Amino acid sequence: MSRTDETSEGSLTDDISIGVLAKMFPESMVDAAIDQAGARETRARVLPAKLMVYLSMALWLEPRMGYERTLHRLLRGLRWARPGWSGYRVPTDGAISLARYRLGEAPLRNLFDQTAGRVATGGPEDAAALWRGLRLVALEETAFDLPPTATGPAPGAPRSRAGLAVLAESGTLGLLGAALETPDDATHPSLPVRPLAERLYGRLSPGMLLIAGRPLTAPAPFLAAAATGAHLLWRADPALPLPVLGALPGGGHRSELDGPGGALPVRVLQDGPDVLVSTLLDPAAAPADELLRCFCERWTMDALFAVVGSDPRHPGVPLRSRSPEGVRQEFWALLCLYQALRTLTTDHRRRVCA
Repeated sequence: MSRTDETSEGSLTDDISIGVLAKMFPESMVDAAIDQAGARETRARVLPAKLMVYLSMALWLEPRMGYERTLHRLLRGLRWARPGWSGYRVPTDGAISLARYRLGEAPLRNLFDQTAGRVATGGPEDAAALWRGLRLVALEETAFDLPPTATGPAPGAPRSRAGLAVLAESGTLGLLGAALETPDDATHPSLPVRPLAERLYGRLSPGMLLIAGRPLTAPAPFLAAAATGAHLLWRADPALPLPVLGALPGGGHRSELDGPGGALPVRVLQDGPDVLVSTLLDPAAAPADELLRCFCERWTMDALFAVVGSDPRHPGVPLRSRSPEGVRQEFWALLCLYQALRTLTTDHRRRVCA
């Protein structure tokens, strides 16, 4: 296909975007995610589970486009990427919506989990991901409005909100993990009953420096994260008790956070209006100015939505689903798409640096 082959249905650019998804998520990987979720169809369908997994991601490439037109583009892009996608027809929007419902969220969640993990290898192209021998990772949280009918309230009633927490590797922009929270979590048997961000602590380990931007209002989350062996650099709420136990060279002071197991020594830094708390106590081994720079240059949720090109926190990018599980499916698909685009960028950077 050439640029002259463009039609009103799309362009070569659209096909290449779909091709990135097909390369990042080969059919064998998609099939494994579907089988792990037990979502394989038991009879031949016009819209098999495998196609719906790709469609769930493709819908984020143009959030305002209808199902039928997006599926047309998807099929053309898949055919462009590899043979074997002929013979599929595009049914109505209603049929596509039902197929999304049959698929559920689990295949997309499994697919994301297969790709989440460390990306930096220590090469020169990964310099921004490492600092003084520590792997820089960022913990970010955000919330977004659900459609009025997603959780039951009548139109016009206050909207329910859902939450998203992400653990990301700075520099490479790769995601190490993510957790979603919708209003039905209390009745969802597969979800742990824990604060959203703490569901990601199992991905922390010694040798990391966790940088968290959400204000710390109580010691418990900090103490739980520190117990993983990772070092921490965390913005603190001004009201958090941080007694001054002695000044430190280069700025800041020694302090401690009280917990059930006793007091944890910490270091407190001031950066304009921000108060930062860290487990890196030695100013010589971790200079204050370098820590402040790490905090300012940390990965943020804005980076995720900028790479994808869609931000569901804004009214102009509505969610399509009207159920909590559908919302979770959409966000796992969004995170999968981000991983695909991030991998493309990282691979390009490594080729340039080689």
